[in-house]
Amino acid sequence: MYKVFSSYKVMMVLLLALALGAAVATFIENDFGSTVARKNVYHALWYQALFFLSALNLLFILHKTKLYKHLPKFIFHLSFILILIGAGLTHFLGDDGVMKIREGSSSKVYFSNDKSKEIRLPFELKLDNFELTRYAGSRSPSEYSSKVTLIDTNNSQNFTYTISMNHTLIYKGYKFFQTFYDPDEKGTILTVNKDPGVEVTYAGYFFLFLGLILNFFDTKSRFRKLITRVKATTLPLLFLALFMGQIPLHASSEYSDTYMREHRENSKELTTALGELVVQSRMGRMKPLATLSQEVMYKLSGKNSLYDMDATQILLGMFTRPTIWKKIPLIKVKTPKLKEFIRLDKSASLASFADFFEDGKTYKLEREVQKALALKPSQRGTFENDIIKVDEKLNIAFLVYRGALFKFFPSPQSSNHAWLDFQQMWESVEGEEGNALRKSSRTFLDEVFARNYTKALVYVKDFSVYQTRYGSDIMPTKVQIKREILFNKVMIFERLTLVYMLTGLILLIVSFGRIFSPTTFSRQWDKPLLGIVLLLFLVHTFGLGARWVVSGHAPFSDTYESIVYIAWSCLLFSVLFMRQSLFALSGSVLMAGIFMFVAHLGHIDPEITNLVPVLKSFWLSIHVSIITASYGFLGLGCAMGVMSLVLFSLRNTNQRIDATIKHITDINELTLLIGLVLLVIGNFLGGIWANESWGRYWGWDPKETWAYISILIYTIILHVRLIPKFYSRYLFAVLSVLGFASILMTYFGVNFYLAGMHSYATGDPVPIPTWVYGCCSAMAILIAVSFKNRRLQKSSET
Repeated sequence: MYKVFSSYKVMMVLLLALALGAAVATFIENDFGSTVARKNVYHALWYQALFFLSALNLLFILHKTKLYKHLPKFIFHLSFILILIGAGLTHFLGDDGVMKIREGSSSKVYFSNDKSKEIRLPFELKLDNFELTRYAGSRSPSEYSSKVTLIDTNNSQNFTYTISMNHTLIYKGYKFFQTFYDPDEKGTILTVNKDPGVEVTYAGYFFLFLGLILNFFDTKSRFRKLITRVKATTLPLLFLALFMGQIPLHASSEYSDTYMREHRENSKELTTALGELVVQSRMGRMKPLATLSQEVMYKLSGKNSLYDMDATQILLGMFTRPTIWKKIPLIKVKTPKLKEFIRLDKSASLASFADFFEDGKTYKLEREVQKALALKPSQRGTFENDIIKVDEKLNIAFLVYRGALFKFFPSPQSSNHAWLDFQQMWESVEGEEGNALRKSSRTFLDEVFARNYTKALVYVKDFSVYQTRYGSDIMPTKVQIKREILFNKVMIFERLTLVYMLTGLILLIVSFGRIFSPTTFSRQWDKPLLGIVLLLFLVHTFGLGARWVVSGHAPFSDTYESIVYIAWSCLLFSVLFMRQSLFALSGSVLMAGIFMFVAHLGHIDPEITNLVPVLKSFWLSIHVSIITASYGFLGLGCAMGVMSLVLFSLRNTNQRIDATIKHITDINELTLLIGLVLLVIGNFLGGIWANESWGRYWGWDPKETWAYISILIYTIILHVRLIPKFYSRYLFAVLSVLGFASILMTYFGVNFYLAGMHSYATGDPVPIPTWVYGCCSAMAILIAVSFKNRRLQKSSET
């Protein structure tokens, strides 16, 4: 038994079984619900037995290899045993449930989720007051908290405490977390948790982090050996300006042509001043109109400007001259089927608002939208999804035509700091000042309608004075407004995308060219090229810092921000450790470009929004920053794997190719090692955040489950070298490429693809995007072509 369970092969099999089991469970959950997935996989005896056998295998390997002689490695690996013991204590001896209390009432029972019955507490909680704070002028919660009195008559304890998001009440081993509230906001919903394994689990986390950190400084560690080898082996960029192409203007008459020309040429000064006015968004964020305009334009057309006009000029025109602007193409349409349905030319990418209405009255998409919304997400195809997105864009455009988004005016009567648009202001603001404001606002609109933009400019100051008088408490300062407008104009991340792609390709050409023609691709340009890469990295870093300042929170709080942050982390490793390797630089710059390109696809919204209450956590910021950084390192490893496979396919008698493959493989292993360490730390920090926020480390949510699967996959990849008969540098390259699929599934698949893959319950398939087939086909061809040259000399494999 000892011989069998101390085998690395058994370790690989167990880890793979755990990963496959969890992967299947996410699809079961998608189609049959979380209860079925938990019963048949996560909480099933066979899956828990795999955990036990994996722990036993790890203990035997630690003993067999005498890893206790290498303290950092031993501490790190032993920590997983502690974490599993803590998890076992929590799972088998702990309990969690829900307690509901109305204001003025007391409760000493909660409903147990695991035992499906009410559990009586040895004390009671009385809800004195429930308080909900919303973002200014919106229904979106900013904070909510419960002021309770804990009454323990047996121990003569009586005290008050305020429970809120990330602020937990702990008493006699029980933890109470703020979870939600009653619809009438007169009652609270608390999560109750009793966890006897928390101390053991946290001790495991501590030793995990300690071991990983010490391992980086251990001279005998694999990490330090790889660093030494890469530095011992030493084996180009242009900064291009970006120019946006313009879309031809479709005008319907001489009058509209004249209007568009005058509006484009004469309204710039007015819209610049207007863009500095503050508006209140639907989520309550206070922002310059210039920001709102750019966000709306991006939602409608996927662009920040059109027809030689900036976004504020276009929005002002849509509001003041809707009849003309409804005939101007502004709405992006993707699918040929939808273009055909609304009778739009197939070569056109934008449609006008009027294109979606028959005779200006009947909405062409009404039935199709209802059909699409009636389908489950898993049953919708690209046509249905495009219809839903276009319908949303038309609703946004309609709000602009009505002026509902121009919430310039603070309401003096609002207790929630609500701001009003023109129509709301005309109807509700009273008194002498209200009359004066109504008069100036109507005159402003009349002057804009008449294209007297210079005269209209005078009234913008009236709006600004009114905002300052009644809304200064929640308004950004003048400096903050100008800073945000400048940030939007510069468009740092958009401009970096193409620069990254082009410079990465140039670096790649130079890297491969140096193998076959060292004299042509000499080293004299290395330092200038490295300087340009460093400049790009600094620009990217500045952009992240600028977005942090503008948004007021860390720049990795939504999909767009986290992808941009991943692109930055791709460069970080190469800039710090791999400056002498053009292959590492080219791979990191290319991956940064790919991630930035993905961030600016049409379905990812770059809008800066306020945070929901649960996201206002220190632990969340650390968790997200580390785990998204790991994706950058693992993405770089994938790029290194692709380069290795390309070189394998080009192998001949040239010994420089073999040496380069060895060099790239060392870099690849190093990046995957750092990526896995960050992935592990990030996930367990996420466990701390979840436990401190709502009382559980792990909920087998598909997102966290695929992160766990990714950890298992990369653990297998990095430990496969321990089986010499099975390992080769070719295999490592293939695995590093295929392994990144788990990261793509974690980041994109769960959010955008898992629900749309295939419904096992209904049997209705959903088309897989063409680009997925293309990428898979390209990788399969590359792996097949390089397979015949997979064996290096033995000296290069070890």
